[in-house]
Amino acid sequence: FENPNPDFKPAPGFTALFNGKNLDGWDGKSGCWAVRNGVINCTGVAKARNWLIYRGKEFGDFELRLKFIWAHGNSGVQVRSKDIGEWQVRGYQVEVSETKGMGLWHHSLASVDPKTKHRSHLAIAGQKVSIAKNGKKDVKQDADADKVKAAYKEKKWNDLTVICRGTRLIQKINGVEFSDLRDAEAKHSSLSGVLALQDHGKGANVAFTDIQIKELKK
Repeated sequence: FENPNPDFKPAPGFTALFNGKNLDGWDGKSGCWAVRNGVINCTGVAKARNWLIYRGKEFGDFELRLKFIWAHGNSGVQVRSKDIGEWQVRGYQVEVSETKGMGLWHHSLASVDPKTKHRSHLAIAGQKVSIAKNGKKDVKQDADADKVKAAYKEKKWNDLTVICRGTRLIQKINGVEFSDLRDAEAKHSSLSGVLALQDHGKGANVAFTDIQIKELKK
């Protein structure tokens, strides 16, 4: 992939998490991730899911901005998640895939508790979702799904913004609010955790760059 912004500098108040040269500060399974042309590439060699995990610190309330491009397979940006070892994480995932799969998800397939699988998708295009402490889910289609999806460009660079404050997570793609989640479920809600990039395995072809974050005051 060509670098869409070789002269990148973080926005005022933001800190760059990727230096554009190597994977310093990040930890991934050998051979699965590489920096080429100033962008982080998923090499596509992995046969199973794994994550490139940012090791600098864990984050609670923040605004994350980055650019991504999807060409094939399945990927995602993991936020407020738990590192469970062996480059596996569990928690909130902003999907990076073909248009129909985009949205806010909860990656729980690595859990020892099979009952967590019911939390797969949390909020998709145009939805505002609230999940109560007991797990009851209230879904409102706040905007036309097709119009929201049109903001995302497959096989082109996209701007992703993820805002996490308290129990609320907002996902924006190219400036358009894609999904909005308020999650208070006692069993699964998380207010802080690791940041990571997903390689779903089986030839995923995706790249990331211009990764920057601003921590928000509570």
